[in-house]
Amino acid sequence: MLPNREGRFKATILEHGVAETGQNKLATFVVRFQLIQELINGEWNPVEEDLDITGYFYLEKKDGTINTVTIDNLKGAFGWDGRDPFWLQDADFGQLVVQVKLAFEQYNNRTRIKVQYVDAEDASPSGVPQADDAARRSIATRLGAKFRANAGGTPAPAPKPPAGTRPAAPKPKPAVAQAPKPSTPAASAPQGLTMQQAWDAFAKACPANCTPENVESEWFRLLGELFPGKQPELLTPQEWATFVAEAPPKVVPF
Repeated sequence: MLPNREGRFKATILEHGVAETGQNKLATFVVRFQLIQELINGEWNPVEEDLDITGYFYLEKKDGTINTVTIDNLKGAFGWDGRDPFWLQDADFGQLVVQVKLAFEQYNNRTRIKVQYVDAEDASPSGVPQADDAARRSIATRLGAKFRANAGGTPAPAPKPPAGTRPAAPKPKPAVAQAPKPSTPAASAPQGLTMQQAWDAFAKACPANCTPENVESEWFRLLGELFPGKQPELLTPQEWATFVAEAPPKVVPF
């Protein structure tokens, strides 16, 4: 039975394989998880229901590059060395226990429960990974020029006001018209948001051609850019509101 709630769970592996999925035929590690424990108020409790869910972990992006965020997660959770993707299909995970984070997401105007990411069984439930100084230098050296090229140089700031207003689309037109003004993000900050509300707004604001994995990758990257060195669980509601106001225009197209 499909889970009916969000949360962090421990799970065993029922089925797993590598396949080409979606309209773009992307290499994907597909796993069906059996949920066995749930983290409630900091304690692991048995899951009484018979709950299972299938996770789709894209090993590549639409442009043919390797999806390093997903691969690193799989290496940590499954003991993979990252070299041969078919090791993931051929390995015996009969005794393996992992952690999975489940959350509801909007997709094609439908709300669905999804495996956001997978961790090792003993991973600390402290939030999303963040790059250290060495990782920042490595990523900047390897991809900085590509990001700037994708952004289009100096014309890039022009789309920012419209993109920034996308999470606020339901507001009346006068409010949208004020969105480009510098005071707008500051005005929204006192209202505050939870991490889940920020995720929902950010995912909705991402370009329509972004896969869930693209959205997740940009979420991690922009958290590190806007709040360097700060763990997500330490962000205040006002900081989450600031993230929603400032992050979507910075999303790199895939």
